[in-house]
Amino acid sequence: MSEAEDPDLDETEPFGRLLERLINVKKHPNGRSYSVAEVAEDVGISKSQLYNLINGANEPKLRLVQELATYFGVDLEYFGNSRRARKLQEQYALLAKLSAHGVRDVALRASTLSPDALSNVRAFIDFQASRETTSDHTSE
Repeated sequence: MSEAEDPDLDETEPFGRLLERLINVKKHPNGRSYSVAEVAEDVGISKSQLYNLINGANEPKLRLVQELATYFGVDLEYFGNSRRARKLQEQYALLAKLSAHGVRDVALRASTLSPDALSNVRAFIDFQASRETTSDHTSE
């Protein structure tokens, strides 16, 4: 089956949602978040134009999509609807979910730990997860 015939590729996320996800997930090298005003200024459009893209009121021209992909350091294909684009979008959606739950911050902090300390953290997480699973079953 070709990509053109693949029914899963028909359900593409709107450009605005993909862009908003990048703004929310991507961070500066120092860990600081991006703002809509900052992104708009840096890519050379007004803040209202960027909000219109995010809200789906406007569709971007290819040149702007290229600039945004370069700005955020993602493949241009992230904004597409191919199988590879889907994979990229899924990865960023997972990253957004992990960020929303604080997992990303924990992972960043854990990356500085020694292997022994990291092993202790994993054991503690497993212990806490087993306690929650046990308490979930006993409260029913």
